[in-house]
Amino acid sequence: MNQALKQLCELHEKKSRRIIGLMSGTSVDGLDIAMCSVSGSGKNTAVTVDAFDSYPYPDDLRDDLIKLTRSDVVDPELLVVYHDLLTRNHAGMIQSFLDSHNIANSEVDLIASHGHTFHHAPKHKHKRDDWPNATMQIGDGDQIAYKTGITTISDFRQADIARGGEGAPLAGYGDYLMFGDDQKDRVLINIGGIANLTWLPAGSDDFPPLTYDTGPGNTLMDAVIREYFKDRSYDRNAEVAGSGKVDQEVLRRLKSHWYFELKPPKTTGYETFHRRMISDAGGDNLSVEDLMATLCRFTAETIAEEVRKIEHKPGETEIFISGGGVHNPLLMKHLRELLSPSTVESTLRIGLDPDAKEAVIFAVLANELICGNDPRLHLGKISLSEFY
Repeated sequence: MNQALKQLCELHEKKSRRIIGLMSGTSVDGLDIAMCSVSGSGKNTAVTVDAFDSYPYPDDLRDDLIKLTRSDVVDPELLVVYHDLLTRNHAGMIQSFLDSHNIANSEVDLIASHGHTFHHAPKHKHKRDDWPNATMQIGDGDQIAYKTGITTISDFRQADIARGGEGAPLAGYGDYLMFGDDQKDRVLINIGGIANLTWLPAGSDDFPPLTYDTGPGNTLMDAVIREYFKDRSYDRNAEVAGSGKVDQEVLRRLKSHWYFELKPPKTTGYETFHRRMISDAGGDNLSVEDLMATLCRFTAETIAEEVRKIEHKPGETEIFISGGGVHNPLLMKHLRELLSPSTVESTLRIGLDPDAKEAVIFAVLANELICGNDPRLHLGKISLSEFY
């Protein structure tokens, strides 16, 4: 048998696989790395997180990524170079992670690399019926496989695009496999730069589950903090927002954005929710404290309103939060008030570190590609270490 095929067959036959999941999100704060032990497949998937770390991007790399992914005009040479440069940084972070946890590269079966989203362009954004949904992630799986010697799965979003989806959010696939409950309706919400939710009604096997982006998570708040405080990248413990007051008129203007009128499923990104919309809504006339308080409430209300639209039995739904937003006490306070009497808790309540969730999701999707039986869950491109 061809050696590459033999390697895939051996991975398929293993009872448990050690998979590293990677996530670099729209907050552009760094790379999340989760070392997972995954067994089974489909609804029988079982996951244990053996180790998790976040590696912040160097300031110059972070600044360049923000400029690259949020500029209206991009030098194509810069895009091509960063496709490789970012991968080299990711490979180095993976190696540092393995070394710090005394894990040999040979002990890892797979790496699941999401890459970093360069641009997201669903039809509702470009508004061209003759153009398809489109998305692009930079970060090359072949490079990671070569530099680490570990088979790597990447380009997860393209299969969803090929099947007519918008390429995001993919969290719903993993949420469906890991978190459905026979007795309780559940909503899984991840609040990164953009916020997304997955609706899992009790006992449902409907696939794919309803999953979509609700709108901004931390992205607008982070942009304002970086602008006003050069030594900060986010509002730690909501110190700034917590000392301000919500401006109802600016909040009303922000919520009048056309995205909130779209029916789900829908996806978005910084391309739509950018710094300029704050100026257009009159936010520049506020103090930074009042602006941050208003943006925090904006995120909370737009999330809560989407949850209310899909709940079957308001007050009886279990709502679990992951991502950086779970650490914002003011945002969590707003969500609990707006969604009461439904419970709003961290995903720690169901056994998963809220910071690790997105990275774990991609480890699970990689596992499905190798051993799953459902072709609808087959997402990603395989870069075999055997080739190198």
